[in-house]
Amino acid sequence: MQNSKAKMDEFKTRFMDMLHKQTNRQMKIPAMGFSDYFIQTVTTDALPSTTTTAAASPGASSAEADDVTDGAASAQKSDQEILESIEDCYYDADSNLELYELKKVLSAGIDNQLIEETIAQLRVQQKVLTKQVLQNILEQRNACSSEFQAINETQKKLEESLWTCQKARSYLNYARTNLTTTSLEILASYRKREVLKEVLQTLVAIKKLRTTDEELQKLLAEHNYSAAIALLLQCQSSVADFMQYNCVQSLHKKLQETMLLMEYQLDTVLNEMVLKFDVRKYAKLQEAYKLANKSLIAMDQLHMNYISAVHSTVNAVVRGYSEPTAEEQPKLLYEQICEQLNTDKLIPCLISLCKTFWTILASYYQVVIWHNNYKLYAQQEETDSDSQDLYIQQKLKKGQSRIWNDILNKVCLFLQSAKLKTLKYDQFIQVLSIVQRLKKVGIEFCGEQSEKLIAAMQQQSEEFFKRYHICCVEEICLFLDNESWTPLDSFVHILQLPEFRSVRHTLRRHKSPTTALMASTNNSPMSNNNCDELVSVHSQDGGGSSIYGSYGYFLRFSEKSSPFDGGLDAAMLEEDILSGIVDEASCYFSEESDDEQKSLQSKEFADDASNSQLLVNNTALNVLRCIGRYLQMCKLMHCISPKIVSCMLELLDFYAYAVHEIFGKDAIVATDNLYTPRLEERLRGVESNVLTHVKAWPLNFSSLINNELANPDTLYGLPQRIVAVEAGRSMLQQFHVLQNYLNHLLPAAERPILSNYLEYGDFMTDLAKPVYTCVTSRVIDLTAILAQMAKVKWDVNHVTHQHSSYSDVLNRNIQNFAMCLEEISKEVPLPSKNVWNSMAHVATHLLVEGFSNVKKCSAGGRALMQLDFANFMSFLELISNQKYPQHRAYVDVFIKSYYFSPEQFEQWIEQQRQTDDYSAKQLTNLIQCICVSDKRTRQRLLQLMDGVATNVTPHSTPQKNMCNSGSNLRNVI
Repeated sequence: MQNSKAKMDEFKTRFMDMLHKQTNRQMKIPAMGFSDYFIQTVTTDALPSTTTTAAASPGASSAEADDVTDGAASAQKSDQEILESIEDCYYDADSNLELYELKKVLSAGIDNQLIEETIAQLRVQQKVLTKQVLQNILEQRNACSSEFQAINETQKKLEESLWTCQKARSYLNYARTNLTTTSLEILASYRKREVLKEVLQTLVAIKKLRTTDEELQKLLAEHNYSAAIALLLQCQSSVADFMQYNCVQSLHKKLQETMLLMEYQLDTVLNEMVLKFDVRKYAKLQEAYKLANKSLIAMDQLHMNYISAVHSTVNAVVRGYSEPTAEEQPKLLYEQICEQLNTDKLIPCLISLCKTFWTILASYYQVVIWHNNYKLYAQQEETDSDSQDLYIQQKLKKGQSRIWNDILNKVCLFLQSAKLKTLKYDQFIQVLSIVQRLKKVGIEFCGEQSEKLIAAMQQQSEEFFKRYHICCVEEICLFLDNESWTPLDSFVHILQLPEFRSVRHTLRRHKSPTTALMASTNNSPMSNNNCDELVSVHSQDGGGSSIYGSYGYFLRFSEKSSPFDGGLDAAMLEEDILSGIVDEASCYFSEESDDEQKSLQSKEFADDASNSQLLVNNTALNVLRCIGRYLQMCKLMHCISPKIVSCMLELLDFYAYAVHEIFGKDAIVATDNLYTPRLEERLRGVESNVLTHVKAWPLNFSSLINNELANPDTLYGLPQRIVAVEAGRSMLQQFHVLQNYLNHLLPAAERPILSNYLEYGDFMTDLAKPVYTCVTSRVIDLTAILAQMAKVKWDVNHVTHQHSSYSDVLNRNIQNFAMCLEEISKEVPLPSKNVWNSMAHVATHLLVEGFSNVKKCSAGGRALMQLDFANFMSFLELISNQKYPQHRAYVDVFIKSYYFSPEQFEQWIEQQRQTDDYSAKQLTNLIQCICVSDKRTRQRLLQLMDGVATNVTPHSTPQKNMCNSGSNLRNVI
């Protein structure tokens, strides 16, 4: 109770202080003297004044009178003005007011009036201030009373609260003394059970966290990576609730390590997808990376794995085929290893490389297909999902070109470093086929044309073909050296040869010029010799990406099989590169059976071959086979097709040149005028372009020339000559079959070369003239006939009806020749027209030579010449069953020149000098014979001959003209 009372006193004291503070806030009280007098005076003045003014008490002091005086003086001012006139220093408790007022009054000296005025002013200010303070106190008296009442009420409530607390304590003391120990034990047991349950749950959670590693390994073994990631993330969130335990902290570190190991394992499995793609594994991998929020990082890592796989696998494959020492192998670069590869290991190594590259490309293709079919972020917000999926699509699209370019670089380095030019033909064709397939794979994979690969292969093809062409020519030389010049049986068409099997459908499509023209028009890019010609129709699908094209390699093969399977057998050479799909650009078709091939030959080419056997020999057949091999190369590599076609023509020309060298150089008469300008151009072209590169030339044909070609029983090797010439004619005939297809393969600028070559259809006919002349010039006894013609008297005065005796001898020679031809026709097909044309050529030139040797000739002699010639020509045309208007005109014009007037004769001589149909000796003798009596005309015509006659002895003996070969024998022919 005492404490309560003390507290109440303290409360009252604080309350009074509060009242004083409130008053002080309203008005500042100057720190000056305060007495009961002032309080009394202020109180009295504060009372309301009555209407009647009380008289001042007689006991009032003089001070009060002064106050009244001061009050009257200050009545002019209001209280507020007086309060405001109080200086600030009076409100400062620390100021010395006495000293202040003294200084102020005495500053100018002692002035009584100033002192009194100051005292009066201070009194007025004190009075007004005191009055204002008392007024404020009176105004707060009601509030103070109400506050004291509230304090009393509060005191009562405190007393009630105290009583309530004392009562509660008494009840609690009673309860404590009356509760049993059993009840307390029950409560303690319950609390303990709850604590134990919580501890048990914590232990179970910790135990589960500890068994997570085993579950993770089991999920990883099942390739359930998404579940493993989800379990790890769940464990990490659970660990955060038990981090107060030391064991959980160590477990948290272990889980972090497990997470790193799992990411490493995921990267390992992701790397396995490069060479062995598994759709299920890849789907689980992407789901796991998605849960770990590392899908984009995984995509970047996947591209790095593909690029790394290209570089690592190519080195491993090439090193597997190389044979350097153990110390040198790690130090060698990829290009150096390729240079050291043996020739027999080039193709197996290239096939292995392409198979490895196919595995990588097929895997990447399936990755692209998977991401096209599934979106990782389809269930998220559209903006976020579109951006992430778009990033993946762009990454995959760019990765296609990058991976393909890396593969191209490796393949091009291999092709440039390896010694491809040393390969055999079949092996190089395999390389072309492999490269061609690889190029089509690139078109389907990323739509690129692989210009770098084509350029590298073009360079290698040019080097190889240059060497191979020389080898083919030397091979033909070997065949020529061992040729028996006998015809082969059962050859009807070039499609019988295995080298042409791959183009038989193409030749059927390009058989007619109209079809060839349409094909050329429809394939206009081919006419520009585009090196990118071999584009399969299945490699493009509209205008979109070629990776989605139908019927492509990526849909026909998988990573377990590839377009490069098949090894090194010959099947790769004969198989269709497009495997049953037409390639419109290269006109390449699938192979068929031999029965279909024979049916095709008998139906489609019946008009060309007429189902008749062609005359060919071993050398000609080998030339055709070389052309077939050239055609395969031309088909696989269009960029060098002009060079290949040019070499085909060189093979044909070389065969003709060899036939000319063997069978066209042993004539006993001059054959210069038998060569046409185009024939001479062809032969000179072989000498300058082909023979300079052939080491085996010239060949030794002395045995054949001394035996068969010198044997009169066989007409000086006429069967062999026929086989040689007609085999060349058969080759040209078969080569015409290829014309439309070759025009399709050649660029437009190169086609005129082939057309101009084939327009010269009389090539072998012109070549046959000197060849057959070597026989026909020996069949007729030229020396004897010229001698007999020289004995004939041509200056007779009368016209006889009996031809000369030399005509009978000439006819007998012709008859014997016909009998021999009949025997020869039983061995080989006889080209009667060419052979008899050669005989007519020799005989007519023989007659002109004999007629030109006549010194004097009368009109009767000229009639005899015509009679002898008519007898001979009628016999020749009868026995050969042919007409010879050209050769008849050749002799007729010469005989009729005797009938020309001097002007006509001079004009005719001028024409003959330009045409060179007759030799200078013949014209000179003719001038001397006709102008024997006109010396002036003779001299003028001889001068017109430009001195040609002076270089030839006009009266040389016939025997000398007939026995010499070379330029002097031109007098006969």
